[in-house]
Amino acid sequence: MTDNRRMAPGAPGIEPRWTSSAKSGVGSAISGSSHVWFTLSHGIFNEIYFPDVDMPCTRDMGMLVTDGEEFFSEEKRHASHEIAHIAPGVPGFRLRNTCEHGRYRIDKHVVSSVRHDAVLQQTTFIPLRGSLSDYHLYVLLSPHLGCRGAENVAWVDAYKGVPMLFARRADYALALACSAPWLARSVGFVGASDGWQDLDAHKQLTWRYDVADGGNVALTGEIDIAACEGEFLLVLGFGRDDAKAAFAARSALYHGFERAHAAYVHGWQQWQHALVMNKPGMPGDAKVRGVSS
Repeated sequence: MTDNRRMAPGAPGIEPRWTSSAKSGVGSAISGSSHVWFTLSHGIFNEIYFPDVDMPCTRDMGMLVTDGEEFFSEEKRHASHEIAHIAPGVPGFRLRNTCEHGRYRIDKHVVSSVRHDAVLQQTTFIPLRGSLSDYHLYVLLSPHLGCRGAENVAWVDAYKGVPMLFARRADYALALACSAPWLARSVGFVGASDGWQDLDAHKQLTWRYDVADGGNVALTGEIDIAACEGEFLLVLGFGRDDAKAAFAARSALYHGFERAHAAYVHGWQQWQHALVMNKPGMPGDAKVRGVSS
């Protein structure tokens, strides 16, 4: 971060609220190296827990779609939702969100990393009307670090050359990275200077704030869907400080979704096989019961 950072106005934002309790999915990797649990609702990530199963660190993370002029759509509110398991009995998920106006579809595969404190969302944006060039796609993330939506700090920066969006409160931190280039990034205070307010009003990310210092904050990034032809990986890493969170995000991004997916499925299937064969005590047994290692 530099001295000429653009500070977001409107602190501390509106009073923070938690999201819907009507969950459609929960998941976690069977691994002593992973300390992340996630929940899903309305086609998006809801609370993601770190480093213990009773410590939520996000409110939610979803996608926003505009045409840059008139159209604005939030997938959790303005789309129909379908969900399926990635493999029988494995708590990883395929999500399909279809625009209620028939303009786009967003397909996702979500798992958590076996090796890192991170969740991964492999995403495909599909225009159902027009082409990729007719749309702008954004990710909107609401941190509630350490089970608090207040007193969070958010900023735009990079880690070892990888552009990211960051948030921190006390000794909890997160970092959001993308396999596709960011066209724009901004942070702000919810209800005042956040990306949702900007996009709803202007249909483009016109507010480019670098820091939102202390309050109910949101992180927004525009993804270059033309460069990636609509297919990209989002990784959200967690840590006890921003360097650890960024390291988790960068490492999981580097290893990629296919390897993470395969390891995630293998871990669960191995554990289930041990149950069938009546061989208790497999690695990760305690974690499945909700106790972090």
